[in-house]
Amino acid sequence: MRKTLVLVLALIVAAFCLPSNTHADPTIVNDLAFIDNRPADDIFGQPGLRLQLDVNVTDTNGQSALTGPGAGTKATSSNAGFPSSQPVTVPVNSFFGLLGVEFTANLLLPGGSASFPNVTGTYNYTVTNTTAQTASVTSHNLDKPEVIPIPTGLGTNNNSTTPIFSFTDPNPTPGISGLARRYDFFIHDGVTHAAIYEFAVATGQLSLTPSFTVPTGLLVPGHPYFLAAASVDFDTTEPSSSININWEGRSREFLAFTPTAVPEPTSLLLVGSCLTMLTGVAWRQLRRK
Repeated sequence: MRKTLVLVLALIVAAFCLPSNTHADPTIVNDLAFIDNRPADDIFGQPGLRLQLDVNVTDTNGQSALTGPGAGTKATSSNAGFPSSQPVTVPVNSFFGLLGVEFTANLLLPGGSASFPNVTGTYNYTVTNTTAQTASVTSHNLDKPEVIPIPTGLGTNNNSTTPIFSFTDPNPTPGISGLARRYDFFIHDGVTHAAIYEFAVATGQLSLTPSFTVPTGLLVPGHPYFLAAASVDFDTTEPSSSININWEGRSREFLAFTPTAVPEPTSLLLVGSCLTMLTGVAWRQLRRK
């Protein structure tokens, strides 16, 4: 009996000594800090040259644990000349959540590229959930900012639900040594503006060329969408990391697109047969006359 009691007490003590979670809650999936060049027709109403601070997070208790009372995400710059008060509040991004819950701050650079020296450096993100658990991460070093030209010539090869979407990069060669230019593609719902697809998320990489095939099962005929073109510069001098994404800059443009239904081959055959029959009937009636 005494041995059993001692064993039970030992298990209770061990349970209190162990951490309440075997992994951090919240858990940071990845983070970004880059210069975003947004067009005048930005569908989110945030045009211009901006510093984008971004972190994707998950929590075992779901989104409400990251957005409810007491929760919050903040970022702090390593740059002493940072132009805004710190820490910066990073609000939830209600339009994007393909990797969990995304928090995004888009800070307009009123001085344009002249503001670059004040926003370079690293950014430390701290995420707090509703039960006061925290997770922190430090971004890559944003040290090669430049203005990437807005994509042009956005278009599709047809109006189906799986068209090829392509665009042109006006100047595909980065102006700073150590940068490499790649391309990304987004699909946003035309009504809610919510992101339903990103090429880099779906494939785990950026594209070498500004041409993409829309995957099947995403678009519905007659429903409006925005197809977004993105040119991205990433830093080849920093080690690649799935958490600390080494994007230095990005530019985007949007194309409004509403797919139309494409008849199935059997439907086309049926329509063709009906047209043939109608032509024959009309020809015989004309002969009778």
